[in-house]
Amino acid sequence: MRDKHPLTISYVDALHQVLSAKGWFNLPKPMLSGMTASCFRLSVHRQLHKDSPTAYNWAAEHTVAADLIGIVAGQSAGYHFAPTFPLYQKQAILDIRGSLAQGTGVVCWKDQFVVITRSDDRKQLFYYNEMSSGAELELPYAQLGRNTTPYWYCQIYEGQIRKELPQVIRESLIQAVYKAEVHDPLLPEAQYACGLQAYDAMLEAFSGDAYDAAGAYETLVFYASCKKDAASYTNWACTYMPGLDKTAGHYASLSAVYDEITARLGVNTLLPAATRRQELITLLREAQRIETAAIQSIRGLLREPIANRFHDVGLR
Repeated sequence: MRDKHPLTISYVDALHQVLSAKGWFNLPKPMLSGMTASCFRLSVHRQLHKDSPTAYNWAAEHTVAADLIGIVAGQSAGYHFAPTFPLYQKQAILDIRGSLAQGTGVVCWKDQFVVITRSDDRKQLFYYNEMSSGAELELPYAQLGRNTTPYWYCQIYEGQIRKELPQVIRESLIQAVYKAEVHDPLLPEAQYACGLQAYDAMLEAFSGDAYDAAGAYETLVFYASCKKDAASYTNWACTYMPGLDKTAGHYASLSAVYDEITARLGVNTLLPAATRRQELITLLREAQRIETAAIQSIRGLLREPIANRFHDVGLR
């Protein structure tokens, strides 16, 4: 195990950088994480591979995320080995240059989510911020989308539509229920588990030996950050939604349990590996109980609007 937690880089980290610079979002990152419902997502590979935090339908979830907060956005995505990739790449380069000319950064996938902030047509270069180090790095136009991973992605922001905060908060909480209860159809269930079912997958993985230890570390540290965001967000949202205190209390407790989980993942423990793993299992069971209660409290608070959506809670 490692002696320090890595900085967890997510789509929301990149989105917050773009929207803050543009003046379209002036609240701290945890509020954006909550309003977009991103902090409520939980999906894991059944062997806890390190891709778990980014294993979800980017096109669908990022469209909803932007729409929830009134951001008009377009996106391009696909696989760089596809025969049509050069055509899509050419158009994406034009779209990114156009956005940068309007003073708006672009979120892209460069084996992690990054923000393209400027370009140099003479040198045929984009420049992007690597958030983990703060460095500005070069990306040749011709290399856009040619990642180590086989997929590419860009999201471009075109404008903002004003939305009332209570409306945004209510919808984000409904989406939290959807993410907790519905498996992402893009992910094969034999390999991935989503929402509350992810806890069963994690418990099964830790109960055996067929899991990726490094991936488990990355996954749990990432989701600890998400739970912390959820706790901050729901506590803040209590001001705008009476009756949310119970839910906020659940997420505060959940975040505290994840703090204990990440503490067990550090190197500064003298406990034998088997003992530490058993403690992780106990803590994950407690986290599962608390998060289930949190979702049930949202269901109780928003009973009518959720019921009105019948079988499709995520319908908007």
